[in-house]
Amino acid sequence: MKNYFLLLVVLVFIAFACKDEPVGQQPLDSVPPGAISNVKVQNTPGGAILTYKLPSDEDLLYIKAVFILKDGVKSESRASMYTDTLRVAGFGDMLPREITLIAVDRSRNESAPVTISINPLEPSVITIGKTMSLVADFGGVHAYWNNTTRAEVSVVLLKEDNNKEYVPIQTYYSTMAAGEGAARGMDTIPANFGIYIQDRWGNRSDIKKFTLIPLYETKFDRLKFRAVSLPGDEPSAWGWVLTNIFDGVIGDQGFHTGNGTGRWPHAFTIDLGVTGKVSRIIEWQRQSTWIYMHGNLKKFEVYGSELLDPTGNWASWKLLMTCNSIKPSGLPVGQVSAEDKAWAAAGEEFINSPMNPKVRYIRIKALQSWSDGDFLHISELQFFGDNRQK
Repeated sequence: MKNYFLLLVVLVFIAFACKDEPVGQQPLDSVPPGAISNVKVQNTPGGAILTYKLPSDEDLLYIKAVFILKDGVKSESRASMYTDTLRVAGFGDMLPREITLIAVDRSRNESAPVTISINPLEPSVITIGKTMSLVADFGGVHAYWNNTTRAEVSVVLLKEDNNKEYVPIQTYYSTMAAGEGAARGMDTIPANFGIYIQDRWGNRSDIKKFTLIPLYETKFDRLKFRAVSLPGDEPSAWGWVLTNIFDGVIGDQGFHTGNGTGRWPHAFTIDLGVTGKVSRIIEWQRQSTWIYMHGNLKKFEVYGSELLDPTGNWASWKLLMTCNSIKPSGLPVGQVSAEDKAWAAAGEEFINSPMNPKVRYIRIKALQSWSDGDFLHISELQFFGDNRQK
């Protein structure tokens, strides 16, 4: 009998111990808060900023705005009790919209709704969409667009398939003010292409369509490259020799020049092994924690020559392009966003004018590093163009 009693006590204890405990703030009363008042509207691209007078309830928790986005989808925005301002966004057109504002207290009681009307300004997807363009490029097509408000958008490049349907071939996620991107690896035959902008709410611009003929392009064979040392070129340091920038390895390694010499700018020279017309180069910064800082290049010039002048005289070189490294986020040195990391990992592309002559030798002059120091480092360089030997 004693054992039976103990077992009963244990079972009762477990039953109480396993009882579900309520989670979060429990209702304190059933009295709804007062409604907000004196609502003012400042229309913005694809949305609005709302200011209002808060109710005086001591247990006020937040204000919520309820509205309908595309395809009848209900959405909410919230603002805490510590502010009198709330932003609504996500509209893909400029049609008038009704916004319902509700005060909520700590007992989750809701006030009487206050409904106001807004007139969103032109959404970013439409504004950016008007600036989109596609042009024929080496090995594919090149897209350009302007995003002056730095809205978070995706840019989708399309190509018509055998079923006469436009299918995505490349997508860029960008907040850059002056954006560009390319899709490559295509034959030099006419094809139909398209481009559109999409925001994070799924709103899209109209598709712009183009018929273009990609230009012939191939990658220069890095196994034919060799390092060249000319008078005035900067020697390597720390064991990071020049041949590292065409060894096919991208990472926290590469070519490094010495620091503290007081010499600047720094230059180095590469023999491509064949003569051809360079269409573009891709430059990879030293990766890891070094992107957009230290000796990674912020500005440099690319020169070319078909014949090598052993004196190193700059007069024998043709300036092909001036290259400026872009940090998509625009954040200060030492701070990077996810987009910055992705941009650096993909390599930065610099386009050469098709009007420039054929070259075999490339000489690069470093003008500025991200740290404004007197040294440089580069992980890898790749060259593309038309190097067919006729």
